[in-house]
Amino acid sequence: TDGVGDEGGALVTLDRLGPYRIDRELGSGGMGRVYAATVVDRAPGLTIGDRVALKVVHPHLLETPGFFMRFMREAHVGASIHHENVVRTYMADALASGGVQHNFLVMEYVEGQDLRGLLKELERVPEELCRHIGREIAKGLGAIHEKGVVHRDLKPENVIISLSAA
Repeated sequence: TDGVGDEGGALVTLDRLGPYRIDRELGSGGMGRVYAATVVDRAPGLTIGDRVALKVVHPHLLETPGFFMRFMREAHVGASIHHENVVRTYMADALASGGVQHNFLVMEYVEGQDLRGLLKELERVPEELCRHIGREIAKGLGAIHEKGVVHRDLKPENVIISLSAA
Protein backbone atom coordinates (compact mmCIF):
# COMPACT_ATOMS: atom_id res chain seq x y z
CA THR A 1 0.00 0.00 0.00
CA ASP A 2 1.31 3.41 -0.93
CA GLY A 3 0.47 6.69 0.71
CA VAL A 4 0.08 10.34 -0.05
CA GLY A 5 1.62 12.83 2.36
CA ASP A 6 -0.75 15.21 4.07
CA GLU A 7 0.33 18.61 5.33
CA GLY A 8 1.43 17.16 8.68
CA GLY A 9 3.72 14.66 6.99
CA ALA A 10 1.53 11.67 7.90
CA LEU A 11 0.55 9.27 5.16
CA VAL A 12 -2.98 8.73 3.90
CA THR A 13 -3.30 5.15 2.64
CA LEU A 14 -4.15 5.09 -1.03
CA ASP A 15 -4.87 1.86 -2.94
CA ARG A 16 -7.29 3.33 -5.41
CA LEU A 17 -8.13 6.81 -6.62
CA GLY A 18 -11.46 6.88 -8.44
CA PRO A 19 -11.21 4.64 -11.51
CA TYR A 20 -7.47 4.07 -11.00
CA ARG A 21 -5.91 1.23 -8.99
CA ILE A 22 -2.58 2.37 -7.55
CA ASP A 23 0.05 -0.24 -8.46
CA ARG A 24 3.22 1.33 -7.07
CA GLU A 25 4.97 4.60 -6.37
CA LEU A 26 7.27 5.80 -9.15
CA GLY A 27 8.75 8.79 -7.37
CA SER A 28 8.13 11.85 -5.26
CA GLY A 29 9.17 15.46 -5.20
CA GLY A 30 8.24 18.89 -3.94
CA MET A 31 4.92 18.95 -5.78
CA GLY A 32 3.70 15.48 -4.89
CA ARG A 33 4.03 11.80 -5.61
CA VAL A 34 3.79 9.94 -8.90
CA TYR A 35 2.21 6.50 -9.05
CA ALA A 36 1.90 3.82 -11.70
CA ALA A 37 -1.78 2.94 -11.89
CA THR A 38 -4.19 0.81 -13.88
CA VAL A 39 -7.58 1.97 -15.14
CA VAL A 40 -10.11 -0.38 -13.50
CA ASP A 41 -13.33 1.54 -14.13
CA ARG A 42 -14.65 4.01 -16.70
CA ALA A 43 -12.35 7.01 -17.17
CA PRO A 44 -12.72 9.65 -19.91
CA GLY A 45 -10.60 8.87 -22.98
CA LEU A 46 -9.09 5.73 -21.44
CA THR A 47 -9.86 2.01 -21.60
CA ILE A 48 -10.10 -0.39 -18.69
CA GLY A 49 -6.70 -2.03 -18.35
CA ASP A 50 -4.72 1.01 -19.58
CA ARG A 51 -1.62 1.86 -17.54
CA VAL A 52 -1.26 5.50 -16.51
CA ALA A 53 0.89 7.63 -14.23
CA LEU A 54 -0.91 9.67 -11.57
CA LYS A 55 0.85 12.79 -10.28
CA VAL A 56 -0.88 13.41 -6.93
CA VAL A 57 -0.30 16.88 -5.51
CA HIS A 58 0.62 17.33 -1.84
CA PRO A 59 -2.68 18.62 -0.35
CA HIS A 60 -1.05 21.46 1.61
CA LEU A 61 0.22 23.05 -1.62
CA LEU A 62 -3.33 23.88 -2.63
CA GLU A 63 -3.35 26.46 0.18
CA THR A 64 -0.47 28.33 -1.48
CA PRO A 65 -1.79 31.41 -3.32
CA GLY A 66 -1.77 30.82 -7.08
CA PHE A 67 -0.80 27.15 -6.83
CA PHE A 68 -4.10 25.76 -8.07
CA MET A 69 -3.97 28.02 -11.13
CA ARG A 70 -0.39 26.87 -11.90
CA PHE A 71 -1.49 23.25 -11.46
CA MET A 72 -4.40 23.72 -13.88
CA ARG A 73 -2.13 25.52 -16.37
CA GLU A 74 0.32 22.59 -16.23
CA ALA A 75 -2.59 20.25 -16.97
CA HIS A 76 -3.88 22.38 -19.85
CA VAL A 77 -0.47 22.88 -21.46
CA GLY A 78 0.49 19.24 -20.89
CA ALA A 79 -2.68 18.06 -22.62
CA SER A 80 -1.93 20.31 -25.61
CA ILE A 81 1.57 18.90 -26.24
CA HIS A 82 1.73 15.85 -28.48
CA HIS A 83 5.36 14.88 -28.93
CA GLU A 84 7.13 11.54 -28.64
CA ASN A 85 9.67 12.99 -26.19
CA VAL A 86 7.14 14.56 -23.81
CA VAL A 87 5.01 12.53 -21.42
CA ARG A 88 1.40 13.17 -22.40
CA THR A 89 -1.01 14.65 -19.87
CA TYR A 90 -4.54 13.31 -20.34
CA MET A 91 -6.42 15.34 -17.72
CA ALA A 92 -6.49 16.89 -14.28
CA ASP A 93 -8.93 15.61 -11.69
CA ALA A 94 -9.79 15.87 -8.01
CA LEU A 95 -11.29 13.14 -5.84
CA ALA A 96 -11.76 12.64 -2.12
CA SER A 97 -10.24 9.59 -0.42
CA GLY A 98 -10.05 9.05 3.32
CA GLY A 99 -11.49 12.52 3.96
CA VAL A 100 -8.73 14.20 1.95
CA GLN A 101 -9.14 15.84 -1.45
CA HIS A 102 -6.51 14.63 -3.90
CA ASN A 103 -5.79 16.81 -6.93
CA PHE A 104 -3.90 14.89 -9.58
CA LEU A 105 -2.81 14.70 -13.17
CA VAL A 106 -3.50 11.60 -15.25
CA MET A 107 -0.52 11.12 -17.52
CA GLU A 108 0.92 8.68 -20.01
CA TYR A 109 2.79 5.83 -18.32
CA VAL A 110 6.22 5.32 -19.89
CA GLU A 111 8.07 2.10 -19.14
CA GLY A 112 11.74 2.79 -18.70
CA GLN A 113 14.51 4.04 -16.48
CA ASP A 114 15.16 7.59 -15.42
CA LEU A 115 18.41 9.23 -16.41
CA ARG A 116 19.66 9.21 -12.80
CA GLY A 117 19.28 5.40 -12.73
CA LEU A 118 21.08 5.06 -16.07
CA LEU A 119 23.96 7.19 -14.78
CA LYS A 120 24.24 5.01 -11.65
CA GLU A 121 24.10 1.83 -13.72
CA LEU A 122 26.66 2.83 -16.34
CA GLU A 123 28.77 5.18 -14.17
CA ARG A 124 29.88 6.83 -17.41
CA VAL A 125 27.47 7.23 -20.31
CA PRO A 126 29.14 6.53 -23.69
CA GLU A 127 29.57 9.72 -25.69
CA GLU A 128 27.27 8.72 -28.57
CA LEU A 129 24.48 7.71 -26.18
CA CYS A 130 24.97 10.93 -24.24
CA ARG A 131 24.64 12.96 -27.44
CA HIS A 132 21.53 10.99 -28.47
CA ILE A 133 19.87 11.59 -25.10
CA GLY A 134 20.76 15.28 -25.25
CA ARG A 135 19.24 15.62 -28.74
CA GLU A 136 16.03 13.88 -27.65
CA ILE A 137 15.73 16.06 -24.54
CA ALA A 138 16.21 19.15 -26.72
CA LYS A 139 13.43 17.99 -29.08
CA GLY A 140 11.06 17.52 -26.15
CA LEU A 141 11.95 20.90 -24.67
CA GLY A 142 11.45 22.46 -28.10
CA ALA A 143 7.89 21.09 -28.21
CA ILE A 144 7.23 22.51 -24.74
CA HIS A 145 8.76 25.89 -25.65
CA GLU A 146 6.56 26.07 -28.77
CA LYS A 147 3.63 26.34 -26.34
CA GLY A 148 5.31 29.31 -24.65
CA VAL A 149 6.28 27.33 -21.57
CA VAL A 150 9.61 26.91 -19.80
CA HIS A 151 10.09 23.51 -18.16
CA ARG A 152 11.24 24.55 -14.70
CA ASP A 153 12.01 21.10 -13.32
CA LEU A 154 14.43 19.49 -15.76
CA LYS A 155 16.59 17.02 -13.84
CA PRO A 156 17.84 13.45 -14.36
CA GLU A 157 14.91 12.03 -12.37
CA ASN A 158 12.47 13.65 -14.81
CA VAL A 159 14.08 12.23 -17.96
CA ILE A 160 12.80 8.75 -18.77
CA ILE A 161 14.85 6.55 -21.07
CA SER A 162 12.34 4.15 -22.62
CA LEU A 163 13.23 0.88 -24.28
CA SER A 164 11.95 2.19 -27.59
CA ALA A 165 14.20 5.26 -27.27
CA ALA A 166 17.37 3.38 -26.39
